[in-house]
Amino acid sequence: MVKKIFDIVPPEKPLEEPEKEEILLEEKPREKTAKPVKEKGLKEEKKPSLAKPFSIKKVLVLAIPVVFLIILSVASYLYLPAVKIEIWIKTETLTFKEKLQASKETKIADALNHVLPGKIVIEDQSLSQEFSATGKAMAEIKAEGIVIIYNDYSENSQALVASTRFVSSEGKLFRLVERVVVPGQVLEKGKLVPGTIEAKVRADSAGPDYNIGASTFSIPGFAGTPKYTAIWAKSSLAIKGGFKGETTVVSVDDLNKAKEDLRNRISAKIDSVLASKTLPGLVLVKENTPLTIISEGTGVKIGDAAANFTYQTRAKKRAVLVSEEDLNALAQSYFASKLETDERFLSESLAFNPLIETMDEKTEKSVLSLEISGKSYQDLENQFLKDQLRGKTVQEIEKSFQDSTQVSQAKIRIFPSFCKNMPENTNKIEIKINFD
Repeated sequence: MVKKIFDIVPPEKPLEEPEKEEILLEEKPREKTAKPVKEKGLKEEKKPSLAKPFSIKKVLVLAIPVVFLIILSVASYLYLPAVKIEIWIKTETLTFKEKLQASKETKIADALNHVLPGKIVIEDQSLSQEFSATGKAMAEIKAEGIVIIYNDYSENSQALVASTRFVSSEGKLFRLVERVVVPGQVLEKGKLVPGTIEAKVRADSAGPDYNIGASTFSIPGFAGTPKYTAIWAKSSLAIKGGFKGETTVVSVDDLNKAKEDLRNRISAKIDSVLASKTLPGLVLVKENTPLTIISEGTGVKIGDAAANFTYQTRAKKRAVLVSEEDLNALAQSYFASKLETDERFLSESLAFNPLIETMDEKTEKSVLSLEISGKSYQDLENQFLKDQLRGKTVQEIEKSFQDSTQVSQAKIRIFPSFCKNMPENTNKIEIKINFD
């Protein structure tokens, strides 16, 4: 059977009859596709090409993972595994004392000879305060007052013994507290005037009945003689203080409380003054006895009837001013001398407390006791430790820290966590040292 093939001719041209072509059945030819004729005004339709064009996106998609793997491999080699180890070193506290001399004449601290510059300062203060009495007691108090005794008897003086009786115009009996001598008459402007003297009198009995105002007093002992009317007394102020019943008195607790309170206050006052004299960089070294009492007390006694009483205290403190830098340098020198060859001390743990043992104010020299304390530890060299850890497993390192006499505890962090061995490169090992 013969298959016929026709060509398509543009419409404006007349169709021509194609030539007949015979094709053997045994040789089945590949079918030819008719080529379309391009019309005017129409774009020629392009057939898809079987060959795939070159694509930058595809290259990037393939290249990025490769580059990332290369970078990751390099980073892993350079930085992983990363190890952080935190170690707590065992410490031992050392405490000891050193004696040194502080002198005004010394200009430079000398650790070898145990001397340093120092200046003695002394502060003396006085303080008084009124306190309330709180004690209660039954009391019988006699009224007291001041009278003026007149001697208009003669130009001769008149002696009156203690307890001489005086009777007021109200008939109240009082007695002279102390012996007095009343001067005799004196001539003033051609006229004799009585001699006078002030004296203290006390009621013969206790109680408020003897609290009287200004009055005139006679002396019963002179009754029946010319002296009775020529020697007398007169008060210008009230005589008072007479009392019977329960009253407020000064107790033992009142005096003890006043003493303690005033000592605390004067001690704080002196400390404040001394602190104002202590410039920055200086240390005020105090005596073992913080306060020296010069005098203290009150005018009342235990059991005296009083609503209030005044307590006075005078005290002083002595101290030595020395340089803080000198003390610190001496303390470090003394501390370092107590350590073994492989021992070190933590400078931040160093503490010192100077105290005065003796003081001579005349020579301005004093002996100080310097208490020093601080922490020491066995030296653990960082790079040497890293070299010892290199390449070992985490379990081996943990075991070595547990067995160590220098380390109290340790924490190991390794990244990534699946790594079990320390890196050979010690730069990848970070060690932080802490102290107990």
